[in-house]
Amino acid sequence: FNAYDGAEGLVGVLDVLREYGIRATFFVNGEFIRRNPGAARLIAGSGHEVGNMFFSSFDATDARYRADAEFVQRGLARTEDEYFAATGAELSLLWHAPHYSTNSTLLEAGARMNYTYVGRDVDPLDWVGRYQGSMTQGLYAAAHDIVERSVAAMKPGSILPVRIGIPDGGREDYFYNELPLLINALLADGYEIVPVSTLMKHAE
Repeated sequence: FNAYDGAEGLVGVLDVLREYGIRATFFVNGEFIRRNPGAARLIAGSGHEVGNMFFSSFDATDARYRADAEFVQRGLARTEDEYFAATGAELSLLWHAPHYSTNSTLLEAGARMNYTYVGRDVDPLDWVGRYQGSMTQGLYAAAHDIVERSVAAMKPGSILPVRIGIPDGGREDYFYNELPLLINALLADGYEIVPVSTLMKHAE
């Protein structure tokens, strides 16, 4: 679960995970923590694994950003500080760049801080709001369709991110509200839903 800025949907997600007895991985960035310290405390107290999603949203492939090693390390460290100040807890040493855009500089800078980079192999496109959907034909889909498409794309070891909050332009419905449908479909297909660190142990 990725928390970029808003906390919409978080309480419902935590309730559903608790109901199903599932422990998952959340990624938070510094902007989310600063805007929603109470939500950060909810996540910290939930028993889920919590990783670092840098301090602010940026696109590492955008030439306007100078994302050198110092920039990356400062962003990761600032998020650590914000999370500890809000929750009194430490982040796990898992991270991914905002929107999963990355390059060798980011990967190497994170590794020097003992972070493991976590990618994704299934993109549900739940981050596509009405505005982006009008600009990019075919990317916007209803939440039920996102569930069906995501389940069809899953395979053992897959990482499926779910965005907390409201993307630019909003949506008619939200993937996180269909979490019970997603979980039931995955369980019916024989999958177990686990934190990223558990996937990493099985991969060793």
